[in-house]
Amino acid sequence: MTVRPADWESPVVVPEAAVPERILVPFDGSHNAERALAWARIIALGTGSEVLVLVGYTQPLTMRGRGAAYVEAVRDELADEAAELAREGVQVLVTAGVQARGIVLKGDITRGILETAAQEGCGLILLGRQGLTAEVGGVSGAAGMIRDLLQGGVSEKVTRHAEVPVLVVP
Repeated sequence: MTVRPADWESPVVVPEAAVPERILVPFDGSHNAERALAWARIIALGTGSEVLVLVGYTQPLTMRGRGAAYVEAVRDELADEAAELAREGVQVLVTAGVQARGIVLKGDITRGILETAAQEGCGLILLGRQGLTAEVGGVSGAAGMIRDLLQGGVSEKVTRHAEVPVLVVP
């Protein structure tokens, strides 16, 4: 026997949805991330929402100072590249007439996306389904599918844990 909700036969109701004041777009420069920016532009132009372009990077590690100077140089270069990528993403949006600003995050990107969305009061997270890793040599084929099913990518983790709506762009 199939159990149905009490209001199963009631007419369809479309609930109210708030226009997001801010849209968070994690951006890594990949083609999917560029498409996410395009969707953010469309939504922001129609709603007046501000777009936050979040670029994250992970700091390289070293053990007991071995190679510390090298790691510091790489860290600084990664931070500079992340800031430049954020500026580029923001500029594309501003040129199109969208209010936008960039945020650079060092550390775990999934956690950073979720924390930034909460701290900044974002009403929507808009991100690409796959990032740059998939474009430049991530594990492909069956092995890649199995890895993604077992681990989940950033977009899957964000979708699972976000407290606001998430739009994933292929």
